[in-house]
Amino acid sequence: MSMTERLASEFQAITKEYDQNFAGQSRYTRDVSLIEGLAKKVRSLVSEIDQIPEPARDARMKALYDDASRTADVYTREREAIVEAKAAGPQFEPFSALATWANFAFARYFRHFAGQSRQSRDALLLEELREELERVQAEMKRLAGTPPNPAFERDIKLVTDTLNTYRLEGEAVSTAQTGGSPLDVAQRLGVIANNQFALYRANFAGSSRITRRPALLVRMIDTLEIVHDRMLRTGINESFHQQNIQVVESQLQLFRSELEEIRAARKAVPLADLMGFLGGDANQLFEDYRNAFAGKDRRRVDREKLGQICDKLFELAKQMDDLRKVEANESNERNLEIVTTQLAQFETEYAEVTNAQAPTPSTT
Repeated sequence: MSMTERLASEFQAITKEYDQNFAGQSRYTRDVSLIEGLAKKVRSLVSEIDQIPEPARDARMKALYDDASRTADVYTREREAIVEAKAAGPQFEPFSALATWANFAFARYFRHFAGQSRQSRDALLLEELREELERVQAEMKRLAGTPPNPAFERDIKLVTDTLNTYRLEGEAVSTAQTGGSPLDVAQRLGVIANNQFALYRANFAGSSRITRRPALLVRMIDTLEIVHDRMLRTGINESFHQQNIQVVESQLQLFRSELEEIRAARKAVPLADLMGFLGGDANQLFEDYRNAFAGKDRRRVDREKLGQICDKLFELAKQMDDLRKVEANESNERNLEIVTTQLAQFETEYAEVTNAQAPTPSTT
């Protein structure tokens, strides 16, 4: 057995033990010493690879090093979360799950709004983020009790403050998109429409209808209907604008037809099978990430592709979470835990890639 095979086997044994004892289980009841031991084993494995000169590591060894390094960080954070859960009491686990969904909303805002022109932003996506945080906020307050558990006050305040920011941003986006001359408005509407077409290509074209989230396509249809209405009300007759109206009308027809097809395809599949298909799509995204980003130089990877992987994985996580409220399924619960854990890591990686690719300030 080669060194790579031995280390890969050891790593697999560690992750298997973690899956058996921690994945999908209440942190409040977990053994701190056990997670500390697993973290120590992974760090030891990473240290062993560190002793091998980088030029001597083959592709599999590099991928293993990357996976093990991330896993060591995950186990360290998991240990901290377990300690925090035991101090906060049995309500910590459901509260922590809510915090995870809040973090996903923050990450989606960072990718789709922060530092970008308000004139072209997706207003209904921002509304979706606000609605998600409102749900999280209400559930957090319920779990915190009266008077609120001090362990939960910081997160509740963060969600509340962020909600206020998103509400103000929504007003600013609306002002930016509707102000100016009719010609300015028409040009902006063309950009907004094109963004929806790109969203369709990324999330629906060539993908299985069974695993597409209908609510996403409904949001896109609503956006195009708003765009179409505003296009008609601009009152301008330039040829480019009339062509844009025709394109939007055509795409609206396509989107509506596709929505019916998606609903019919999902209706014909048992929930347990749908849950399995969602897990399969998640595995493919994990593979896409490994191929394009694991062990790669952050300065040279495709940041847009990483953002699309995050968006697609969120879509799967959202559906898994919705389905668990309808039908209990152990496999779906386990898949949701894996998907949310990976998504959190990918969102962190997106932020790191963004920092790595940021322009370096010039010096004089």
